[in-house]
Amino acid sequence: MRISKFLKLNLKGTFSPLKFAMIILFILYGLSLIVGDLNKEIQGEIIKVYDGDTITLFQNQEKVKIRLYGLDAPELNQRFGKEAREYLLSLCPLHAQAKVKIIDKDKYKRVVGIVYCNGINVNEKLVENGFAWAYREYSNDYVVLENKARKNTMGLWGEANPLKPSEFRRKQ
Repeated sequence: MRISKFLKLNLKGTFSPLKFAMIILFILYGLSLIVGDLNKEIQGEIIKVYDGDTITLFQNQEKVKIRLYGLDAPELNQRFGKEAREYLLSLCPLHAQAKVKIIDKDKYKRVVGIVYCNGINVNEKLVENGFAWAYREYSNDYVVLENKARKNTMGLWGEANPLKPSEFRRKQ
């Protein structure tokens, strides 16, 4: 069925090209509000590194909490948690500039994104060097890097039985 016939049937003969265009524009505007800042980049000064996968940027006079996309680093009170945080700080020191490619927002309203410091993809480096797991529940982007780190016993993969952060949190 052609769209014009569908609209005539459902709008009881009130179809006009102008109304159709207005409906389409309204729908597109609504979608832009829902999607918002996704797939956009922000840049700012790193003012806090919480742990191995969460930082805060100061951007446009406000604080923006960032959760690194596609990885899960050990919690601070977990084995290798402090090392993961220190490694993240070595890549992105306090007061350094960072660029974030926004992927999503999480249930805590944090921006979820890929962080770049000094042109380095920080997310990749954390997984590649064994400071975080590829977070398969949300992405497969870093699985190859995790497997390489495991094979080379990098970072936490040098431990006998490293515990996934999600399992650690569940046991708390």
